[in-house]
Amino acid sequence: MTFRLLFLTSSYLLIFLGMFGLFMTEEISLPYLALAATGFLFGIAREVSGGKALLPPLAQSFLLAAVFAHTVIAIFVLRELPLIALAQFLLALQAVKLLALKKGKDWSLLYLLSFFSIVSASALSVEMFFAAIFVAYLFLAPWVLVLFQLKEGAEAAGMDPNREPRLLGWRLFRLVASVNIVLFVLTLLLFVTFPRIGVGLFGDVLASGSAVIGFSDRLALGEVSKIQKNGAVAMRVTLDQAAPGEKELYWRGIALDHFDGRKWQKSTNDTVTLKRAGETYRLGAPVERRSALIHQKIILEPTGSAVLFALSKPVMISGRLGYLFLDSMGNVLTLQPHPFQISYEVFSYPEPGWSDEPPGKNFLQLPALHPRIVSLSRQITEGLSDEGKKVQALERFLRANYRYTLEDLPVGNEDPLAAFLFDVKQGNCEYFASAMAMMLRSLGIPARVVNGYLGGEWNPYGEYYLIRQSNAHSWVEAYLSGQGWVRFDPTPSAPRGRTRALFSSFTHLADFLRLNWYRYVINFGLADQYQIFKLLKRPHHWLGTGQRGFSLRDLSARFSARPIGWAELGVLILALPLVWIGLRKLRSGRKASSRIAPHQATERYRRFLKLCARRGLKKKTGETADEFSRRVGCGDSGLVTEFTSLYQQARFSSPNDFTAGLKQMDQLLLELAKAARNWA
Repeated sequence: MTFRLLFLTSSYLLIFLGMFGLFMTEEISLPYLALAATGFLFGIAREVSGGKALLPPLAQSFLLAAVFAHTVIAIFVLRELPLIALAQFLLALQAVKLLALKKGKDWSLLYLLSFFSIVSASALSVEMFFAAIFVAYLFLAPWVLVLFQLKEGAEAAGMDPNREPRLLGWRLFRLVASVNIVLFVLTLLLFVTFPRIGVGLFGDVLASGSAVIGFSDRLALGEVSKIQKNGAVAMRVTLDQAAPGEKELYWRGIALDHFDGRKWQKSTNDTVTLKRAGETYRLGAPVERRSALIHQKIILEPTGSAVLFALSKPVMISGRLGYLFLDSMGNVLTLQPHPFQISYEVFSYPEPGWSDEPPGKNFLQLPALHPRIVSLSRQITEGLSDEGKKVQALERFLRANYRYTLEDLPVGNEDPLAAFLFDVKQGNCEYFASAMAMMLRSLGIPARVVNGYLGGEWNPYGEYYLIRQSNAHSWVEAYLSGQGWVRFDPTPSAPRGRTRALFSSFTHLADFLRLNWYRYVINFGLADQYQIFKLLKRPHHWLGTGQRGFSLRDLSARFSARPIGWAELGVLILALPLVWIGLRKLRSGRKASSRIAPHQATERYRRFLKLCARRGLKKKTGETADEFSRRVGCGDSGLVTEFTSLYQQARFSSPNDFTAGLKQMDQLLLELAKAARNWA
């Protein structure tokens, strides 16, 4: 491969990595992507064909001015996110420069633009693909810059890089590889030691609150006839006590109390700000026995809602969450919907029941219900006096007589609940939960609807539950005297079968890797840095001493506990200097062998100069070996040229083994001595 081809391939690959990083963020508009792809492909075609620039200087200036004006308008008039607008501007600049004729400064600008493209991609995406792009860029950039400097230096000296094979030697590859290793190690050290400033440098700028389909903090009936399941990940949860498959897991999100016949919503905004100590928020009285609580570690993806999730009733939450709010129904809310992944820990009371204060009238509120709904409720609970038995009877009735489905839902009816109960007799969990809540209220039993998630897949690699948006679910909480708020689920159990078998082991492994990427890279923070530095300050943990300190006394005790411990220690102490001396000799031997060849070659060259001097041919001051060779050689120029070439090879290339070359120089000296009588 010629130097030019290697230089162009490496340079265009570096530029491609920057563009591809922005492309994979899925934030760049299609026209800019098309412009960047066009500039890249046509730029390669021009380099291969060796044709003229596709854009004259005037056209370049016009395009750059137009793109700059569009960027300013997008930021200040159209109110686009500044980072996205600037990233698109970077792509446009690269496209224009790729279509133009490229000189030294143009390549430098393209390298700089590709670097800023990588930086922009790091702010616009937190996915694992960026790690591969970044590592590839980190290793390729030094190589490209070295090639660029060699190209500039050779051309400045009036040389053609393609005719200088010495530019692409094994030494160059080793040098760049060494630099790459050092840069990679320094990058890791910088990542670990650089102060962390929170969840993303551009978090506030990019916060758009985008949502994914699945969970919703509102509930509406009769709006859609078909619901598509979404397999996107909603959250990942690690439990300390529970084992997979032991029981159904209800991840409580938000409770709703007001129903107008079609929609559920909260009747009041009676939220209070939770007080915190450090990163811990208490939702009630101090807990005496924490061991009796359910401990959950939750990593929550963006849901488009400000709701936090937990099992049962949470009593304590820990995490970097900012302001948290709690309302009278036990809903825990953040200040605004989180646009990024967040992590927190929760301690919750186990089932059953919440021992809250008696509920208000809002939990008995009824819209204009169809009379048949009230009659059906009384008919099902006829003869039952206990509230708990009434609730259980309604739950059993709905499970046994109605079918769960996500298709052919009641749409366009003035009373969707009546249509569900008496006409279609099928629906999704929202219909089941709404029907049961209204039927309970018609009997004078306080009730509310809860939206959250049900179940989850067990990931054996990371030992956590994977909850998807398709696990979104609605159920009922009824208030029973002496028990408090108790959960009931009228939705038939058959459709809620676990989907664990649908996902291969590879899917779980991929999700486990993605989880660790978020945990140890994206969400790496000051607490993690503190733990690392703390570990470095306490070497007994990673040395395995198991003691609070580590001293010579501990080491002595360890060896004294074993009969031959001190003998092993003595052998080890004696062996270390011997190994060190052997390595020094080996290294010095190699250095000496590399120094012998130039020295011996120089001695032979001096004998050659004496031979020439006896014939009246003296080497002039400032005359190079090649110049002297051409002047002396005459008819025997082949011998002199070959001898001079061997001398220069030993003198300046520093070969490790030049034995054969020295023997060849001796042979040439004999032949030159015979031919010297013919020299002028």
